[in-house]
Amino acid sequence: MKKLNYIILMCSVLILCNSCSKFLDQKPQSQVPQNEFYKTLYEVNAAVAGMYSGFQQEMIGEAQYKERALYWGDYRSDNFDRFLSYTTIATTEIAMNALTTDNEFSDWSGLYTVIGRANANIKHIPAAATYDSRITPDIINKALLESYAMRALCYFYIVRVWGDAPVWTTPMESLTDTLEKPRIPATTIIDQRIIPDLTQAYSMITKNQTGSAWTISEGSICAMLADVYMWKHDYANAIVWIKNLFKAKGPTGVAYAGASGTNLQPQASWKNIFTAPSASIETIWSIHWDFAKNDCACMVTSWTANNKPMAMDIDLYNSWVIPQTVASPTAVDIRPKQTIDPYSANNDATKSNRDRFIKWYASPANPTKAASATDLALYYYKEAPVYLPVYRLADIYLLYAEALNATNDQANALKYLNYVRVRAGLPAYVLGTAPILDQASMADAILKERQMELVGEGKRWFDLVRTGNVARIMDPILKRRQISAGAASADATGFGDPRRIFWPINRSVLNANSKLVQNSGYGG
Repeated sequence: MKKLNYIILMCSVLILCNSCSKFLDQKPQSQVPQNEFYKTLYEVNAAVAGMYSGFQQEMIGEAQYKERALYWGDYRSDNFDRFLSYTTIATTEIAMNALTTDNEFSDWSGLYTVIGRANANIKHIPAAATYDSRITPDIINKALLESYAMRALCYFYIVRVWGDAPVWTTPMESLTDTLEKPRIPATTIIDQRIIPDLTQAYSMITKNQTGSAWTISEGSICAMLADVYMWKHDYANAIVWIKNLFKAKGPTGVAYAGASGTNLQPQASWKNIFTAPSASIETIWSIHWDFAKNDCACMVTSWTANNKPMAMDIDLYNSWVIPQTVASPTAVDIRPKQTIDPYSANNDATKSNRDRFIKWYASPANPTKAASATDLALYYYKEAPVYLPVYRLADIYLLYAEALNATNDQANALKYLNYVRVRAGLPAYVLGTAPILDQASMADAILKERQMELVGEGKRWFDLVRTGNVARIMDPILKRRQISAGAASADATGFGDPRRIFWPINRSVLNANSKLVQNSGYGG
């Protein structure tokens, strides 16, 4: 029955996202048999929309506080901690590096659902033109390249979160199709599935076209490839794809260029990256969540005043946010006050303001007074759209700086690091002076800048893993949390077992596939 339900699901396209272009506003068809689907232009568009919808639901959340993009990419890091008043078993496990196989966020099934939809598109869309003359080669080409890229991105999430994994490249269409496959090495998935899918997508896309903020474009494919090669520590190829991205056009019709800090969103309108991605020169790809069509995003990082299980970590809050609230800060970083509300609890980091994350909402560019209830209702509220960046140009600038530094080009690495710092209102670093004394300190400065610029965007944990800094950064953080939870100083283990960098495979997933073996560090 489980297999039959899965096949029925794969034969159904649920249009839930309503997010980016006209075809995403169409009403869904459901429960359409596979042999009757992919025969009209509407069905092709609906199938592509259903693929995006699945990804959107998985990343932003199908229910309150389920935004897996951040549970996987941010909440295990030093950016966030459990919020003691409202923490759950799942969030306590995440914040304390005590993950179990029953943690709801250890389930990869939603990503495989998106992969299944992409697989169905890749198999069936090429033949759709034989049924409907409106389905042009360009329509087929676009649908296919987006499906290849989406499949690649989902597998990229899987290998970064869980490591080795099963691979499916064809849709489930028969009761004889097996749901049981063994795990394949992550390196093999990257080299033989993710990179080929992305390079295939890039070869198919029409170059030098204005990209969409909401769907996969030339720029987003280049960003994904750069990210994958950075994960492999193949800096030469990462640089190639970053340079390819600079040639691409964003949603405003302007090439990313990558020539200077002026190619980033201007300081005065930094918030537009998050509130109006289609109008931002920095946008590469953002997930669209419209309250009017999708209901409340209700993310932990959305501004709601109720019962959040996670909040900004107190060390980051005290070291980055609070210094910007004093009368005359030594350096004015525009980001803290536009990322989290530092006012509603009188600057007391022990109170509830650490959970008032406002990054996604319109707000004063540089608020100077305590935010009243009226202000908060005006600027940040739960009945509002949320546009979560998948990739944006500052992210790529800092990846570029990291790659250049790793290839011994410190001078140019510093340029791209400083482009982001100066846009934020901070003084430029000078090579050879603190904190940029050598290659190692440059790497640390880039990592720190990525933390401040991209907090809440699902990047920090992957940055720590990619750069080999999980234990170094997280040991003192976790010891402090463990002691705060009642452990004696001598018993605080910090991060502990390095094998637990990967998440465990969820118990229900293991039970459904007898060929899977649990990640080491988590038992059977």
